[in-house]
Amino acid sequence: MLISEILLLLPVLADLLIVYQVVQEVKLRSSVKGNYKGFTSVIIPVRGIDVNAECNIRSLLNQDYKDYEVIYVVDDIKDPIVDVLKKYNIKVVVAESVCEECSGKIKAQLTGLKYAKGDIIVFGDSDTYYPRHWLKELVSPLSDYVATTVFSWPKPYKFSLKNLIRAGFWTFGFESQAVGGTFLWGGSMAFRRDFFSVDVIEDLKKQWCDDCTLSRIAKQRGKIGFVFKAMPLNVFDENDLIRWSKRQILTVRIYSNKGYKGFLIVSVFFALFLALLLILHNLVFISPFFMWISKNIIRGLNSGIKYSIIPSIMSVPAIFFTLFVAIISYKEKYIFWRGKVYKV
Repeated sequence: MLISEILLLLPVLADLLIVYQVVQEVKLRSSVKGNYKGFTSVIIPVRGIDVNAECNIRSLLNQDYKDYEVIYVVDDIKDPIVDVLKKYNIKVVVAESVCEECSGKIKAQLTGLKYAKGDIIVFGDSDTYYPRHWLKELVSPLSDYVATTVFSWPKPYKFSLKNLIRAGFWTFGFESQAVGGTFLWGGSMAFRRDFFSVDVIEDLKKQWCDDCTLSRIAKQRGKIGFVFKAMPLNVFDENDLIRWSKRQILTVRIYSNKGYKGFLIVSVFFALFLALLLILHNLVFISPFFMWISKNIIRGLNSGIKYSIIPSIMSVPAIFFTLFVAIISYKEKYIFWRGKVYKV
């Protein structure tokens, strides 16, 4: 009898923890703010033509921020995206050999930094759609934080099985963030120009992971502000789901190990709830799944209810998919990214 009562208590406790998480995130939405402003350089490394490319480009050019420039950095001037960018009269530079050991993305970022005129530096991604208020919201809190960031909400380009699973998986990027934002996401991160001292640039030249390295340095210098209001949309059409998922899992495991361990604990409990539901036929064990979906719907509302629902529903099967990927990638030491292999 006692064991049965304890088992029935577990999903109730899980529900309460999810409610607590929602409350903390709602508080966070209004707590990270400021009034910082200045001429801003938005640097976008790009390779090839992403799905939704022109909409993403127009979203960057249509920001309600007064003084800013957009710089796209390509690996090769013959890249087909260059002709698209020329239509919008965007500044395009070719990545220079600024480092030997660093990744192609860091090489592009450092090249963009070299040509940037801004007092504020913002790094973004080419596969992301940015709402009009994104830049203003992201930059403003720099008056109180050493860096600011926000994770994006997933927007599958079409409803294939791979895209739906990735959409659910993508929501875990929020779970890997401690409340207050302790990990910079490469698709939205802002800094004051003086952040990039000689030491920081030299450190980046030896790394493959841009946001991992910048997160480490930023946390050494102060606090990172997580700006929920600036949430953009990550637009994708996934073709290699397992390889992509492995890279995400390995990156979190190595550079945000607390988040990785936290996910493993959560996934084990959800597996337990599913097993108990099937064995005991008691619907109380299904409540954490509904609470989990509801929590994600609330998160995604910043991007609109029509984009919020499907990734939130898919975040449940993604729990078990992600656990599977974590198991099969446990001993892996290499990451395949942007055409290169990196040892981690």
